Amino acid sequence: MSSEIIRLAARVAALERQLARTTRTARMAYSSIEDGAIEVYDRDGTLRGSLGMQDDGTVGFVAHNGPPPPTPTAPTVESALSGLIITWPGTWTDAETAPLDLADVQVHISTTADVEPDTTRPVATFNTSAGGSITIATETYDAVWVRLIAVNTSGTAGQPSAAVQGQARKAVPDDLVNAIIDETKLARGAVTDAALALGAVNSTALADGAVLAEKLAANSVTMGKLANGAVTLSALGGALADTTSQRLVDAMGEATAWQTTDRGTGAVWTHLSGVTDAPTGQTVGEARGFVRLRGTTLVPYEPGVLYRISARIRATAQLASGPDSVYVGVLGVGADKTTLVNRTGANLPTSHYYAATSARSMPTTDGWVTVVGYLKDRAASGSAGPNNDPRAPGSVHEAVRYITPYLWLNYSSMGVSGSTAVMQVDAVAIEALKTGVVDATNLVSGSVTAAALAADSVIAGKVAADAITGREIAANSVTASEIAAASISTDKLIVAGGTNVLSDPSFEGGYTTAIAKNEWSVVSSGNGSAKALRVDATATTATTRSLALTSLPILSGEQLYLAIDANASADWAGGALKFYARWLDGTGATVGFGVAQVDVPTRGSWQRLAATVTAPANTTAAIVWVESYQATAGTVLWDNAVVRPVIAGVQIADGAISTPKLLAGAVTADKLLAQAVTAEKIAALAVTTDKLSALAVTADKLAANAVTATKIAAGSIEATHIKAGAITAEKIDADAINGKVVTGAIVRTAASGRRLVLNPDSDSQPALEVFSGSSSETSPGRVRASVIDMGTWVQPEVVLESPLVASSRADVTLRSPELNGKGLVRLEPSDQTDGHAHVTVQNGGPNDDANITLYGARGSNAGGGYHSMVLKGSGITWHSGTRQMTYTDGILRAPNIVTGVVTITPTANTPTSVTVSGLNVSGTVFRAFVTASSTVPGTVVECTASSVTASGLTVWINRTSTTATSVWYLIIGS
Repeated sequence: MSSEIIRLAARVAALERQLARTTRTARMAYSSIEDGAIEVYDRDGTLRGSLGMQDDGTVGFVAHNGPPPPTPTAPTVESALSGLIITWPGTWTDAETAPLDLADVQVHISTTADVEPDTTRPVATFNTSAGGSITIATETYDAVWVRLIAVNTSGTAGQPSAAVQGQARKAVPDDLVNAIIDETKLARGAVTDAALALGAVNSTALADGAVLAEKLAANSVTMGKLANGAVTLSALGGALADTTSQRLVDAMGEATAWQTTDRGTGAVWTHLSGVTDAPTGQTVGEARGFVRLRGTTLVPYEPGVLYRISARIRATAQLASGPDSVYVGVLGVGADKTTLVNRTGANLPTSHYYAATSARSMPTTDGWVTVVGYLKDRAASGSAGPNNDPRAPGSVHEAVRYITPYLWLNYSSMGVSGSTAVMQVDAVAIEALKTGVVDATNLVSGSVTAAALAADSVIAGKVAADAITGREIAANSVTASEIAAASISTDKLIVAGGTNVLSDPSFEGGYTTAIAKNEWSVVSSGNGSAKALRVDATATTATTRSLALTSLPILSGEQLYLAIDANASADWAGGALKFYARWLDGTGATVGFGVAQVDVPTRGSWQRLAATVTAPANTTAAIVWVESYQATAGTVLWDNAVVRPVIAGVQIADGAISTPKLLAGAVTADKLLAQAVTAEKIAALAVTTDKLSALAVTADKLAANAVTATKIAAGSIEATHIKAGAITAEKIDADAINGKVVTGAIVRTAASGRRLVLNPDSDSQPALEVFSGSSSETSPGRVRASVIDMGTWVQPEVVLESPLVASSRADVTLRSPELNGKGLVRLEPSDQTDGHAHVTVQNGGPNDDANITLYGARGSNAGGGYHSMVLKGSGITWHSGTRQMTYTDGILRAPNIVTGVVTITPTANTPTSVTVSGLNVSGTVFRAFVTASSTVPGTVVECTASSVTASGLTVWINRTSTTATSVWYLIIGS
């Protein structure tokens, strides 16, 4: 081989090695991007990214047109002070892991559940796929909805998560203004005799029920301290003196307040909102099928306290067999807050205390039904219930220390799979009631005169024989000098209202800044605070300018204490300054207003507007407004607003103001909040006569058993003041017998003429008698009920009778079986036995036909006889005298239609006859139809009938043969 060939081969080998090294290295290993970018496209030609210099001058990799990220799972939303705590665990509904191009997960808040999130305006973001918790301030205390949505680095958003409802918790600050001393500022025993100015404890400062017996010094209550008519029915005990001291109310707005302990196959328990006809809060709990529930909040059960258990429930669907049933009561729990304690003391979920209702039938036609029951004290064996009379409450087992609501819904569906029965619960409540009674231990014989009693104040059940003596009370005996020093301490006070529900009562926070728009603003120089709320009232025509401060749930009959400081400018011209609650029903419609206002305010200085307002019937919520009414000029400043629920009987926390903090005489009447001085805030013997202003002790300030013999100056009520018949009819309250049981009495609306009479012995049984006042009436109309023993079953009945006139009366009888019996409803216009009519509807039970009977009889003077029609499950029957027509199993049988068959053996080619007799066809004109039965029709020449009557006919046949032939006949009478 020549050297040239060798060199050429070596050269080729070197080139191959160099080429191999080149293909194994990056193609751009020594390249750069100069003032530009490399764009990345997918297989479809879609731009997915850009690497290098971007349009805005920055350098990097920017994603474009990325696929939508997955959907986040629903967050957990918790209430926080003026905000929400939102937690996301970093999980997805349609993916196992987060996409690599995830930018963030946005948080969106809206007022409704179905608002689509605007990804340009999130309220917060989770910036890591691991999730976490975020606390967000809200601008409202109304319920809001929270949704999450993921966004990738190319700006593409996925689908939003399911919406979760949440509601911010209200802050409750208090401010120090005139009436600075309220129940929260005082420690036990702080208000002593030395700290009270003369006349400081007036009627406004005393809370209802504040004056207890142990708080009064001997001889301290004299005539000058008692207002006219002070001792009224409201000062007395018993069921009519109940006041709520503890209350648990659940309006089905929180699912966590309930725990399902048992349910039927396919049964479901859910919480629904937006139920517009729900009376309490438009939220309900709904049970489809059998569901057993207990509350998660335990209520301490104290002996001697009367507990009221109530619930509002309805059935919206029922079984095909009829209405389902419900149990409502409480679940007994032991001292460890875990062990169940039923009526026998066993740790079982059954046999508890169904005080409100037990196995009550719930037809859908009843609508919303409120059930109420009562419990008090403990016993060796508890009460099964129901216990609907507060005077005869049930009891729990002696081991019970806590109770919680307990519901058995759609009880009859317990064993029914996929039951169609549906019940809804609007609200459930447990309330502890304080009760009291004045008995002989408090009152001495002869001491109560007519002049000392307010009208309607003494009812029969309140006064024991010889309870009050005249020696104990003299005229004008209760004066200021009768109240001893060191008599009032603050641990004896109770509050008439709850805490302030306004989150920014002095208008200094961000909440007020956010809502103060247009003519409303926040300015400096408040009344004892840095800022105030201001409204510009200037207008060309009289204009009302209002600002809503807050909204809150409230029920009919509940109260709010409203107060605010107002300062109208010197040039303000308008109709009034108002601070008010607008009452709303369940649909959001306005049902009334509760207003604190001043029509002619003092210009240029601060003044206080205050009022206690009561929610009217059908109220479910309130919106609180501040308003300049019908003004044309000037401005108004507002400060130190108070919206406080009035809750009678709630005790005030001790320790805020102790005795060393009070100067002698410092506590004067204008420093005491209305009803701030309650029994709990008064030290023993602290209230002496010189501490009480004239007429301060009114009837509503006296607690049950407060005025005892030792508290009344001897001779205060003299014997000469008491006379026979002093307590007359006009002194008895019109409602005095409300809730009482009257036994064995006849109650009537009038002594004669047209009237109603409840007679326990009307014709040997109780009845409501109705007198028409007619002179022709010989006996009144009656409504009465009875249960008839039918041997193997019982027959309940209600009878409505008209007045008896000339030995005749109309009556309606309604009968219904207790179980498997034959119930009867009867409508009879007359009780005559000759010539009468009636209609009956009768249930046959499981062994017989149900039927409807229409009956009419002729009188004997008209010829007698009867007609009736009976509709049964098996058919229809018409009666006329002794004859009847029936339609049973598709077959019509009538007395004017008779059919039959005869057999004739004819003589060939000769007419041959057979006579039929013994028939009984109804009618006067009779027609017969005959036909021969033959398999050789051509042999039958003729078949006829003659001599047709009600009793029979003659049948003829002419046949060419002598074959025995069956001939069918039909006779119709008309």
